[in-house]
Amino acid sequence: MKRRSLGLLAALGLLLCGVGCNGDHKGGETKVYKGIEAEVREINPDDPKQVDSLKQMVQERAWKQTRKIVEILHSDDEEASQKAMGLLMELGDLALTPLLEASEEASPEARVRDLKQVVGIQLGNRARIVQVLESMLSDKTTLPPKMLPIGMEEIPPPRRVCDEAYLLMRLLFALEGEETRFANKDAFLEMTDEDRDKEIERARKTKKWINLMEEIPY
Repeated sequence: MKRRSLGLLAALGLLLCGVGCNGDHKGGETKVYKGIEAEVREINPDDPKQVDSLKQMVQERAWKQTRKIVEILHSDDEEASQKAMGLLMELGDLALTPLLEASEEASPEARVRDLKQVVGIQLGNRARIVQVLESMLSDKTTLPPKMLPIGMEEIPPPRRVCDEAYLLMRLLFALEGEETRFANKDAFLEMTDEDRDKEIERARKTKKWINLMEEIPY
């Protein structure tokens, strides 16, 4: 298994060389990375055409080689297809969009196989997100206040890292409509820090998301 992983990683390095190895090295950076840094700094965020053009360029650099691997995956060469699948499993997130794009024209069997891979990637991402948010639930650092819109008189209550983590987890897991979600968010933020702590602890223990607009024992 270790030998297989090393082989796949070596192949990955060769296949993706065009993404990160374009140009001579100077000071530990490539021309590609120096180029994108300059382009990001110079971009006009109010120019949608410029933003879209840069977005497409970055996407093309990221997915160019992965799309070729997906083509091999869908080829008639069974041995090469198996190798491509193994490499795509190692690529993770980078394989998600190319797999979704190619699945539209794939055979029913290949489409099912591709979507199993996509769902696996998504579940892995979800688990990683939850792990990070879980650690943030214990962080009571107060965040700096945001810039208020001109004319806004009511100052919103200060938020802590744990408050934001709770709201993000609620967004991720609670099955509620947009109106209910915003109402519950407001209800949570209007609580005292002590009551927010109690609600965070309750949610951590029960893994259930209650309607905060109803009466709660705080």
